[in-house]
Amino acid sequence: MIKKMLILFICFGMQPLLFSQVLKNVDAIFPFHENLAAVKKGNEWAFINKDGEKVIDFRSDIVFSKSTKKNSSYPMFVEGKCLIKKEVNNEYRYGYIDIKGTIIIEPQYLNATNFTDGYAMIIKPDVTTMGSNNVLGKKMIYSKLEEYIIDSSGKIIKFLDNSRAYIPSKTKEVPKFKSKLIAPNIVAIETKNGKWNIEKF
Repeated sequence: MIKKMLILFICFGMQPLLFSQVLKNVDAIFPFHENLAAVKKGNEWAFINKDGEKVIDFRSDIVFSKSTKKNSSYPMFVEGKCLIKKEVNNEYRYGYIDIKGTIIIEPQYLNATNFTDGYAMIIKPDVTTMGSNNVLGKKMIYSKLEEYIIDSSGKIIKFLDNSRAYIPSKTKEVPKFKSKLIAPNIVAIETKNGKWNIEKF
């Protein structure tokens, strides 16, 4: 009798170890992408691996990416990086974290794409001081948007010649790209007359 009770005690004592819950009361979980799946709780996102382990804790700066397999968007890692955003002067700036949740490229871009074949496209503001207005005591500033291709370290690889005027948005509107990566080391750049230039880098 004591032996049976001991066996039952051991079995029930081990049950929490065998069937332990990793996360409780989450709002949503999305498909695995590069062996990590996004999990939502409130307005924050975490990532778990295929062992059910939480590898990146809940955070509020994660950005959605469009899935190529399904017509849906959710946080995901692409080439070992996930987009994040940070609010700066009423605008979002975009950067990247790695699979450990470490920021590897600081949020600094007005828009950014996922990496493809080791490269991503980004949009940065370029602000030039044209002079100053002595009467008003203000600097005369000209702002424009510039597009670039960067490598996985954040180094600028190519300037994309399609500058355009830029007025900082009060609605946090994200500027759209006028270029697109169409193949490894080949980019299509939309010109001001609506035509396209195809260039290698």
